[in-house]
Amino acid sequence: MSNTTIGRAAAVLLLAVVAAAPAIAQDAGALATWKDGEIRESFDASARVSQIFVAVMPSGPQGSLTVVLSGRWPGRTRTKPLTDFELRADVGLRVNPNFIRQPTLVFTLDPGTDTARVLELSDRLKIPPRGAGSSIDSGTATVSLVELIQVLRARQVSAEIFGLPLTFTAAQLEALRKFGDRVMAPPP
Repeated sequence: MSNTTIGRAAAVLLLAVVAAAPAIAQDAGALATWKDGEIRESFDASARVSQIFVAVMPSGPQGSLTVVLSGRWPGRTRTKPLTDFELRADVGLRVNPNFIRQPTLVFTLDPGTDTARVLELSDRLKIPPRGAGSSIDSGTATVSLVELIQVLRARQVSAEIFGLPLTFTAAQLEALRKFGDRVMAPPP
């Protein structure tokens, strides 16, 4: 193979990477590295869509997951209240690899009290296609505004996500409430 052919192939590969980079960079939810309780906002100029995210990392005996809750709206400024939110859960290196994960998404609000209630969202959980014998590593579900408000009003929250029993800390619940304050504020 000549140097010219190699040079052209390298140029084509570089163009493909550069062309894909903006699409990858825009996905602040799925590809981002998060700190527990972090809130971010972004605006995608090419799609003309704004998005706000909060990430929490609830933990349990089998490890901890990254849970990112986000809301999106057209343009830079919201003109109406948000009614639906996307919840994304990702398994990282902090989860026991021997634990067999299941497609579950259940929140228990104020467990152990007489006001306890359960939000069963497993039927909404969308899991990317995976090969035979592979484990569940991520999934998304839509959460309504009413369900988000129920979570934000709870004093304690536990969950079962991918079959993993998890508990949200007071700091994580406070981060979710700050996210709620921002997304439920009246549009300017």
